Amino acid sequence: MARRLNIPGLVNLLEVSDAREIRQLDAEPNIDRHLAPAGGLINRLRLARLRQAFVFDSEPLPALLAREAEGRESRHAELGRRLDERAEAAAWRQDPAFKTLVEAVAGQAEAEALGPAAQGLLGRLFHDDYYADQESYAAAQLLNAYPRINVLRALGQRFTGRLGRARRLLAERARSEPLALHATGIAVHNLVASLAAMRELAASPQAHGLTLPAVMGRTLSAPETLLRRVRRPLSTPCAPRRLEPDDLVVLRLADAARGSGDRDLAFMRQSWARCPAQDFILALLAAVWEQAMAVRQGGRGA
Repeated sequence: MARRLNIPGLVNLLEVSDAREIRQLDAEPNIDRHLAPAGGLINRLRLARLRQAFVFDSEPLPALLAREAEGRESRHAELGRRLDERAEAAAWRQDPAFKTLVEAVAGQAEAEALGPAAQGLLGRLFHDDYYADQESYAAAQLLNAYPRINVLRALGQRFTGRLGRARRLLAERARSEPLALHATGIAVHNLVASLAAMRELAASPQAHGLTLPAVMGRTLSAPETLLRRVRRPLSTPCAPRRLEPDDLVVLRLADAARGSGDRDLAFMRQSWARCPAQDFILALLAAVWEQAMAVRQGGRGA
């Protein structure tokens, strides 16, 4: 059920957690990603938080680029081809981080190892010498959470320099490459959440009787929310009142995926903003699960 919140001069937004409505609104050309300050005070604060976290050298990370942003579509397609090739080649199986992920899912390594290992593996898709550790993963966690924390905590992180230090560390590790920054600062968290769910499932009595699709259905993690902005007046069955320019639309993907069991929401497969890493992530998760099950059964594993 969509929820409209409209207090003139303060906040104007629509929250949607129904899978069908999310797809309908995402396909609407009058709704897009745009970070310029506009709308009521709370709208402006939300957009400002995104800029403070995810704009590097005046360039938004790929997940925040508008539909018609110059070069977005071609870079998106090129990254998809690159990652599809990586998925097929499966060279990442030789990365030491892959073994760590298998051991953590199998319960033979601490859960805390998942974050740095996943970040390192993703980072090395872009730079062979990418180095991840607890410090870099903590920086990614801080960056990812920053747009959603309360105002006082956000102010504290800015004025104590914590946000700036996290951004500098992530940029340094990724060599300031936007795609690498996106993978290691934002996308990594959905991968880690999926792996953590796999670890919990692997320890359950029913784990060995599950098919791979069933495992994916239970463990695949979708982003919590996607934020969109209304460009032109829009009447839609998803909203009780007409949406006006600069209204924000919050697509609650994780809630929708849990409520519908729709696995495709994790990657927005049919969307203009679909995740180009879908095949790679699914191949990686499948390999980790299979190896982890072999380890738990006393097999050779990774």
